[in-house]
Amino acid sequence: ELAASAIPGAAIAITRGTQVVHVRGYGHDANDVPVTENSRFRIASLSKSFTSLAVLQLVDAGQVSLDDPVVAHLPELRLADPRGADITVRHLLDQTSGLADREVPDLSRPQPRTLAEATASLSSAHLVAAPGTQFNYHNPNYQVAARLVEVVSGQTFDTYLREHVFRPAGMSATLTSYFDNQPVPGLTDGHVIAYGHPIPVPAPATFDGGAGDVVSTAADMARWLVVHANGGRTADGTRLVAERRMTELHTPSARSGYALGWDTDGPAAAPTRLEHSGSVLTFSAYQAVLPQSGYGVALLFNSGSPFLRDQTAIFRSVLDLVEGTDATPARPRVSTAALDAVLGCITVLVVALGARGGFAARRWATRQARSRLRVVLGLLPSIAVIGLVAAFPDIVGRLAGDRDVSWVTAAYGWPALVVLVAAALMAAATTLVARSWQLSRRVRNLADVPGRPASAESRLLISKPKPVLRSHP
Repeated sequence: ELAASAIPGAAIAITRGTQVVHVRGYGHDANDVPVTENSRFRIASLSKSFTSLAVLQLVDAGQVSLDDPVVAHLPELRLADPRGADITVRHLLDQTSGLADREVPDLSRPQPRTLAEATASLSSAHLVAAPGTQFNYHNPNYQVAARLVEVVSGQTFDTYLREHVFRPAGMSATLTSYFDNQPVPGLTDGHVIAYGHPIPVPAPATFDGGAGDVVSTAADMARWLVVHANGGRTADGTRLVAERRMTELHTPSARSGYALGWDTDGPAAAPTRLEHSGSVLTFSAYQAVLPQSGYGVALLFNSGSPFLRDQTAIFRSVLDLVEGTDATPARPRVSTAALDAVLGCITVLVVALGARGGFAARRWATRQARSRLRVVLGLLPSIAVIGLVAAFPDIVGRLAGDRDVSWVTAAYGWPALVVLVAAALMAAATTLVARSWQLSRRVRNLADVPGRPASAESRLLISKPKPVLRSHP
């Protein structure tokens, strides 16, 4: 499936209860080094499960409560919306704080440099709903939660995770990297997929502290899955958090199927599946725990793809195999490579149409200028295309569930589509400018001919000034 999807490399971990059933690497990294179970990957939003467990450890220690107002511990969290004072710790972790990308554009805003700065930067934020009433997936929720860990514990967030989560769990190769382009020992660039080919590229400098900052391996993720399948204990019995806290962590909000850093399927009291996906554009990752069978699965990929179609299909197929549901790979009906090929053909056609529109503008002006309506209709398609291109990031964001999408993230997410959109903009602008220039040129030519009879065309293009009647004393 990796080969069919042009994904360069991946690693998998499968556990059952406290046993590691299978760990393995496939393919290669950006330096053509074979991927193993010890190769490092950015695990993106799977990091949220680490942040939530860190918070639950503080709850276990009696230092904070899930229903405490966040401002009781973080006075620096002062939103422009007075309802911000009602946000609780639980609201941050189950994504019901009322903060959302459409009010706080997570990716297109200036990126903070620290968790303290990320929290303070919300001073101008407004909520889209009262806290606790609406689910909105929003990374800054977890940035604030990570800052809460810092303030309450008195340690930096990365130090806290290393000493209280990674080390006790036996995850010796796991660490944090707040920026997606921050160099990490043993970690190469990820990839974007374009026209059926993986392209190694550095990620944009996105701040992901607390929300997508963990770098790990398949071998370490196997140990992490054991903790969640074993009531908060490692395979050797080391307890990271009380079992009742782990139950809270896995229990979804009444407003959605989202728990504390995990998505769920099935009834809230006894979910049949805990899972989460993640993407930092050049890496993607998935994890799942199946409470009824005790299986755990983690899949790490060193590439992204459009809407993660290929990676998601592989993950679903692995879950089907583990659960014994179906051994048939759940490929998308149309592969991403095939979609890119179609987009490539359309791109060539659009470029050709733009060139034709530019070269034929003079003939168009001659034919269409006799009717004002035909002039408008001839220019309107180009104007409409330019308007759609301007709205493209917003359109993609709507399709992605009201998430913040910038031109940069769109280009990483689906290069072939962005190339098509850029070609459409160039073609429309070329046609519009050429036709407008030829119309104005024709107007000037008609105006420069003295004594020429006023034709229908000239009456349309040249408005003669009316005589001015002056009164004389």
